[in-house]
Amino acid sequence: MKRIIFLVFFLMLGCSQQSKELSIDEIEQIKNEIITRSQKHASDLENMDYESVMTFYSKDLIMFGDGYYWGDYLTADGVWKDILGEDGWEEMLKWDLQNHKIHVHSRNAASYLVEFDHEHLVENGDTIRSSGCFTYGMQKLDGEWKAVTAHVTHIPVRTDDEKWWSKYSPSNRSK
Repeated sequence: MKRIIFLVFFLMLGCSQQSKELSIDEIEQIKNEIITRSQKHASDLENMDYESVMTFYSKDLIMFGDGYYWGDYLTADGVWKDILGEDGWEEMLKWDLQNHKIHVHSRNAASYLVEFDHEHLVENGDTIRSSGCFTYGMQKLDGEWKAVTAHVTHIPVRTDDEKWWSKYSPSNRSK
């Protein structure tokens, strides 16, 4: 009976223990790691380096795009092979990221949102431009941040006048 009481007490103690909160410095370090990882991904896209691009994603990836369920890791693999492969885009001119927003959940999990602008050349020489945003669920796996969930929204490039919501953005609010 004493063993059962001890086991119940031990389990209650273990289950009720809060994980140690992260310090501000630890949170900033995680944010910097994720931004650095994402910027490397953008650079890999600019270089059209399919092998390196795919290292950004977990093998357990769940992917949505433009409001639809796209699929999994194999979907991302097929998309990037089509874009970066022999019959894909001619050249990636730019893949710029801005407005990195990260919420750190733990040492190994974070939500990450980022805007992008990109330009690429297609076979006939036309330049295609697109903007949008990515929403990632990031997880630290084997010491490296990887996307385990991804949602991408593509939109035509917008002018500042077309960004009607921007007057409510933190950077444009009056103090």
